[in-house]
Amino acid sequence: MKQEYLCQKRTGSLDSHQVVTRMEKKRTTTIQSFDFQWRNLADGPHLLSDRNWRENASEYIVDELQISKRDISGKSVLDCGCGNGRWSYGFEKLGCSVCGFDTSPGGVEYARKHIAGRFDVANILDIKNLLTLYEESSFDIVWCWGVLHHTGDPKKAFDNIMRFVKPGGILHAYVYGKKGFGNRFLRFVFNRFDFRTRVRLARMVSVINHVSVHSNFDGLSPPLASQHSEREIEEWFRSSGFTFKRAYPSWAGSSRDLFVTGVKTNDQANAL
Repeated sequence: MKQEYLCQKRTGSLDSHQVVTRMEKKRTTTIQSFDFQWRNLADGPHLLSDRNWRENASEYIVDELQISKRDISGKSVLDCGCGNGRWSYGFEKLGCSVCGFDTSPGGVEYARKHIAGRFDVANILDIKNLLTLYEESSFDIVWCWGVLHHTGDPKKAFDNIMRFVKPGGILHAYVYGKKGFGNRFLRFVFNRFDFRTRVRLARMVSVINHVSVHSNFDGLSPPLASQHSEREIEEWFRSSGFTFKRAYPSWAGSSRDLFVTGVKTNDQANAL
């Protein structure tokens, strides 16, 4: 009986290790996918290379935040998971001072070449490293667009970045809402192939859904892509001392994804 119990403990321990290993593999592949994306698919609609994007990025930001250009000018911004800096560029146009970070060296290199702000290679889950780069409660706006759902631990990532918001400052996030079987199936198919084959698959999907190759690769290649309910995200904000408001950007149409903004309340500021 004792020997059987020990075997069960060892088997359980091995299973836990396997789960951790699978998650780490998915995290590594997700990071590699985005670095491949920013090095090889940096051109296209809604990207920094797109003239229309450069002309309108600032408008998209004020629309999504529901704030005036006058009120946002001069603010300090931390762009969490900045990619190649397309949103940072919009904030710079609005007269903000911008810092950004991303796990992709390729994306950060691109941002450094095209935008005046400071950009670092860093992981949103590594709070110790982030605290060596940025001071807590030091940014007027913390912007995290399309990042939390690619981390494997979105709540931890949220808890990390909310620490950098000033009292009375804004935290804004875009996360995936609930999606259907088609999205899950395509992600399963994509993840059976190497990145270059995934690009070819993204081109094939583009013919059907009329979305850019970059956007299809961005949404379907990373193995980590969690989906969330509004109630869940609201709980994150309110339990951390932020207000909560869901936005419906005019450019997003009927998207079921979540665009959410919160302001750090004085109660939270006093607790830090």
